[in-house]
Amino acid sequence: MDINIVEQVNIRQKHVEDKVGGIHEHDPRYILSNIEDIIRHLSSSHGKPDAIVFSSYLFSTLFMTSMGVYLFVLMGTVFEKAGLTEVIVDALEPLVGRVKGGLAVVTVLGCTFFGLLTGAVAATAAFSRIMGPEMEKRGYPRECVAAILAASAPLGAFIPPSIPAIIIATSTGTSVLTMFMVGGAIGIIVMVALIILALATSYIKGYGGVEKRFTVREVFIRVIKALPLLAVPLLVLAGIYLGVFSVTEAGALGALGAFMVAACYRRLTVRKIIDILLESGRSTAVVMLMISTSYILNYTWSLTGINNSMLQFFVNISKTYSPYVSLTVLAIILAILGMFFDVIVLAVAWGATIMSAFTPYGISPYHIGALFLFGVLLGTATSPVGAAVFVVSDSLKVKIEEIFKGIIPFVLLYIVLYIILIFIPETSLWLPRLLGLTT
Repeated sequence: MDINIVEQVNIRQKHVEDKVGGIHEHDPRYILSNIEDIIRHLSSSHGKPDAIVFSSYLFSTLFMTSMGVYLFVLMGTVFEKAGLTEVIVDALEPLVGRVKGGLAVVTVLGCTFFGLLTGAVAATAAFSRIMGPEMEKRGYPRECVAAILAASAPLGAFIPPSIPAIIIATSTGTSVLTMFMVGGAIGIIVMVALIILALATSYIKGYGGVEKRFTVREVFIRVIKALPLLAVPLLVLAGIYLGVFSVTEAGALGALGAFMVAACYRRLTVRKIIDILLESGRSTAVVMLMISTSYILNYTWSLTGINNSMLQFFVNISKTYSPYVSLTVLAIILAILGMFFDVIVLAVAWGATIMSAFTPYGISPYHIGALFLFGVLLGTATSPVGAAVFVVSDSLKVKIEEIFKGIIPFVLLYIVLYIILIFIPETSLWLPRLLGLTT
């Protein structure tokens, strides 16, 4: 069926060349003529458009790794619905909460550790409800609280096991483990930068920390109580790294471990288990729908020559100027488009093509994957459709425009880090290289 389409496109191209004296394959008229032929073919009785679209739609779901997405989502949903966020906060408060600006540090670290448990930007709502009122009591303006929470929440997209990293690695044929570590490398740098900015802001404006004094025994008990939570994702990552089990098997182990830990904390009921299964199913359905429709987009763009034109576009910039100029153009495109829809869609539709454009120039495919991951962060925290901003706004009852105003310093920080990431690949590759992974 695909061969018939290509043959018809070639015949159409030859016909157009005869009329206009030849059209280059990157000419817009070439792309439009391809689109016209494909639409005509799909709409004909012989095109069987339903079969083409359906097979393209199911293409992504045939990957065994896609099952891992559901299992990791299930693991994160267990930790979230079981209300274990408080355990993390309780452990962090006596360790870092007493310094000036300590509650802001607790929020950043809390979102980081919760990202380790969930692999997604699921920490936002939970930490908004817990840390929001407490920070306001210590003199933090509500818009500042909301901005810190909205800026910290996207850390869940970096810290492994990261759902976006699984999707990017699966769709581009790269290693899931290495992409995990790339996300971890970026996440650590972003976390440290956010802590420094939060501390500086708190010191300048006089925001307080936790006033309660803790005994050594209290600190010890709180930390010990939180260790089983961290043991689950760390064992999962260690098992993947050592080759003990695959990503899908790791997800299954993580989900089982999450249920066991939640049961040990006595946070599970029949009602909660039902809610967990329903919520994880809904979340996975959204992710898989996005992935599948992205493959349809990739399928269409490949047939119409758009992907090939984009490939040549970046190759020509790299030849004419520099690969890093081409990377800068890519980063700008991802930053702008990420403000309007999920960059993961672009990663699935464009990832493999873009990586093939930069690989001949010595650019690591994992460096490209890092740019896509950072695009997820920018899109989550910036207007007009920043998901984290809307969640925090609803949770704390703060106007969206106030959050966008308060988050400006953090967005500027993200932009600086994004520029560094473009020109210094080691900022995203240092952790996988430290662990001896191929990049």
